[in-house]
Amino acid sequence: MKLAHLAALIRATLTGDGEVEIRGVVDPAHPRAGTLLYVADPRQVLEADRSAAAALLVGADAPHTGKPALRAGNPRAAFARALMAFAPPAADAGTHPTAVVAPDADIASNTLIGAHVVIGPGVVVGAGSRILAGTVVGAGARIGADCLLHANVTIYPGSVLGNRVILHSGVVIGSDGFGYAFDEGAHLKIPHIGRVVIDDDVEIGANTTIDRGTIGDTHIGRGTKIDNLVQIAHNVVIGPGSLVVAQAGIAGSTTIGAGVILAAQAGVGDHATIGDGARVLGRGGVTRAVPAGVTVSGFPARDHREELRAAAAARRLPEILKRLSALEALLTERGLLPPTRSE
Repeated sequence: MKLAHLAALIRATLTGDGEVEIRGVVDPAHPRAGTLLYVADPRQVLEADRSAAAALLVGADAPHTGKPALRAGNPRAAFARALMAFAPPAADAGTHPTAVVAPDADIASNTLIGAHVVIGPGVVVGAGSRILAGTVVGAGARIGADCLLHANVTIYPGSVLGNRVILHSGVVIGSDGFGYAFDEGAHLKIPHIGRVVIDDDVEIGANTTIDRGTIGDTHIGRGTKIDNLVQIAHNVVIGPGSLVVAQAGIAGSTTIGAGVILAAQAGVGDHATIGDGARVLGRGGVTRAVPAGVTVSGFPARDHREELRAAAAARRLPEILKRLSALEALLTERGLLPPTRSE
């Protein structure tokens, strides 16, 4: 691909020879001839300029380079687009002979149904979607256009996926929530008859599970990205553009606003509310409402600055206890405190 053509694809400004041929994109650890080298740190530009790479992808304000360069205001986004430009083409559409597709399923044109896929009655699959090997789509589920369901995904009956949704291997959408009523010495199962509704442009990582609503819907907003190994319980609502990082857990009936970030291993208790743009840092435990725009950490989660002050004070406890013991001994020696009685 000519560098000038690539510049147009990734929305970058070209400096230097646009006729240079580019065969792929690499990072600074693996420069090779004929490639575009992505340089995230401006301090590495001069070193990258001495590499074997044919051209550099840098920020708009990066230092001058002797190589042809693509300069972008958001170089990370340009890097993502460059990788897309060199991604392998998708497999041809069609239905594998081992797939089991219900006669009344509505499968649009230009779709791929892989080996041993099961498509239940009344399922709708939009144009251009790819459903890969071993995936099961339950009765009445709806899958939008240009979705990608990787191998061994499970979509329970009645679940709804918008357009361009990506589900990685092992994802389970629409399993029953963990709900029971204790009666006569036993846990009586509460049936879950709601749905999971996933809006457009959501991506969900491997082995993440999202439970269906008890009566209403569990709802994931447009453009939200969910990492691997996340648990989202029944009746949770997550607003658009949020990020949920690996091993986070969200308990039932929690409402999360738009543009929220839950960092790795964050936990949110049931019926909590997290406002738009809030941040819950790693291993933070939310037990009550978090206002919009606030960053919290610790358990129970509180304002991050307050948590830092408390952590700093806790690190001084051994020194404080030592000084307190010395002070008690001095006061006891002078008769101002009674001797400490041994246990």
